[in-house]
Amino acid sequence: MFKKHFGTNSLRWLLALVVLLLSACGNIEEPDSPAASPPPAGDGAPLTPPPMADPIRPEECTAYVSTNGSDEETGTETNPWATFQHAADMVEPGATVCFRGGTYATAETHLSQSGNSEGLISFIAYPGEAPILDGESSANQLLILTQHTSYVRISGFTLQNFNIWGLELSGENRHVQLDHLHISGGEAAIHFTYGESVESAPSEGPVEYITLQDSIVHDSIYSAVDCTPGPCNHMVIQRVEIYNTGRGAESFYGSDGLEFARGYPVLVEDCYVHDNGGDGIDLNSRDRQGNATGVIVRRNLVVRNALNGIKLWAGGRIENNVLWGQGNCAIWTGSFPCAMEVVNNTVAYNMWNPASERNWSLVVGYPEEMDSPPVSLILENNIFASNAEPLEGGATGIYLGPGVKLLRERHNLFWSREEGEITAEFVTGRDSDFSRAEIADGTWAAVTGQGQGEITEDPRLVSSWPNADLHLQAGSPAVNAGSADGAPDDDAEGHNRDNTPDLGAYECIQ
Repeated sequence: MFKKHFGTNSLRWLLALVVLLLSACGNIEEPDSPAASPPPAGDGAPLTPPPMADPIRPEECTAYVSTNGSDEETGTETNPWATFQHAADMVEPGATVCFRGGTYATAETHLSQSGNSEGLISFIAYPGEAPILDGESSANQLLILTQHTSYVRISGFTLQNFNIWGLELSGENRHVQLDHLHISGGEAAIHFTYGESVESAPSEGPVEYITLQDSIVHDSIYSAVDCTPGPCNHMVIQRVEIYNTGRGAESFYGSDGLEFARGYPVLVEDCYVHDNGGDGIDLNSRDRQGNATGVIVRRNLVVRNALNGIKLWAGGRIENNVLWGQGNCAIWTGSFPCAMEVVNNTVAYNMWNPASERNWSLVVGYPEEMDSPPVSLILENNIFASNAEPLEGGATGIYLGPGVKLLRERHNLFWSREEGEITAEFVTGRDSDFSRAEIADGTWAAVTGQGQGEITEDPRLVSSWPNADLHLQAGSPAVNAGSADGAPDDDAEGHNRDNTPDLGAYECIQ
């Protein structure tokens, strides 16, 4: 479900969760954005989400840093150190360094000491306090985990006024936990791996087993959370808000919210990714061999990104996501050989901004990076509605490329382009466009052997552009219209699904 972050933002989420419209089964308002300045590939098995990072108790602190401390002192509570760098140089495995509240003028700080499997090295905000690391617009980077630095936790900091990267993991970093961070500005908020270009091998190796949780990142010039050149393997991104990347969120390639060029498995869940100048979530663009396994993008709210909403180049599972307001195709997948599952997503009111570029709402296996990428596709229980309607040329349906093989396509709702809800380039012997009427009368099912339980009616969503709410109204034809086989157990808000699930990301709760 879309879970809370912390502080004021948590209250906003919780308030949103209890708002119900009388005309709707349930209604969650879009969360408010925080102010701009508030406080080698793995085995491919799906990742098990780690538990939420626990806050510490004051008695767990083993060393202290304070704005009125001194690096000549002993680092105790009464005689704290003054700088992050000195603390990083002094600690050993199992240490918990607690930072008191206040603003720390911070130069480039290199973390080279590792914890171990028996004990992390933790740099963490003292309970209830808010330390700010401020580069004062002169530091290019703030926190740098040098090559091989591993078993580290960084928690509870604001990072601001840096020029390039707020937090860098250089390479061969493993078992790093990042949580409750607020990072703004620079070229990227968080950068994983180092290389000469996105096409090059990583100069200092991959990063693996990294968790980023309960954080807010925004206002980067380029991609906010960036793994280039990668690979970044065994990555977990949970409950992170990412917004306003890329020169004022204008359409701009290279200014994605979350961009991982290489690496898997990857789990991205319960995130709010909005108003970015590029794609919202962009994974595996340089894994050209395809067949990236263990890539899961689920329960995310993806809103008003200037290009694509979710882009999985090399395979994965996209489930329980809500996508509206993108400036281009909402979901783009299968540029390389792969298996794709697109299940229980609600995709509506994309490409309504006058600055949008008209495209299909879903693209699978478009022949661009290669002539006919082979893609095995499961597509079920989704809603595709009212996409690109105001643009010149009118609304658009979905696109399935010449190399697509439908393993299962059923129980989807199509309500965008009457004369062409599905473009299926793999079909031979007739035109590749299937109209709404041809889906309703069984033509699509007869040609493909798929299409059971399809719906071609208005889904009756709560509200449209520009303040879209994609919950179902009572009486929607999407209610109880889904297939339980393959559907997630819960919806995007954590409500249980029964054996007759609703279509889309939200169950209708009356």
